[in-house]
Amino acid sequence: MSDAPVIVARIARPHGIRGGLLLEAETDHAEALFRAGRRLDLIDAASDARAGAAARADAGAPTGAPRPRALTVETARPHGRRWLVEVREVADRTTAEKLRGARLGVPREELPNLPDGGYLLHDLIGMSVCDADMTIGVIREVYDQPGAPLLALDVDGRERLIPFEAELVVELDFEAGEVHMKLPAGLLDI
Repeated sequence: MSDAPVIVARIARPHGIRGGLLLEAETDHAEALFRAGRRLDLIDAASDARAGAAARADAGAPTGAPRPRALTVETARPHGRRWLVEVREVADRTTAEKLRGARLGVPREELPNLPDGGYLLHDLIGMSVCDADMTIGVIREVYDQPGAPLLALDVDGRERLIPFEAELVVELDFEAGEVHMKLPAGLLDI
């Protein structure tokens, strides 16, 4: 299992002029995770990386990988199918706009306990997908979509998306790091 932060939301867009953020929750535990005082790891915000490198260069610090950032939740409430969140580190719309599309994560140990036999979609990252004793590719990302999650596989250096649907899954073998599936003919040719 990956030790990277577990993705719990994506910043969809800014909301209002005071830096509010509309989040697409990627968890069933949003109410517990988006509470006041919670720190959420800011992941893959491209504009954040550029801003951090520029600030370190101005301060005379060596440039390179930016220090990880976190956002501290001040308020959060459901807003339609999304969550409206205000965070301490974002005070205006311009700053909020720079975070559009970034993902938010939490350390695995901060997630609510899972029932016996339960797993997170995040746990599938790095596992091999096999179909009839043949390894197809390695799961690089899981996109939690309405209907069914999509597995983004690295297949010979190219990304292929396949649905992660119960009727296609034959076995999940976490010990071996393999997802055995019965894929429809031609699915990988799309």
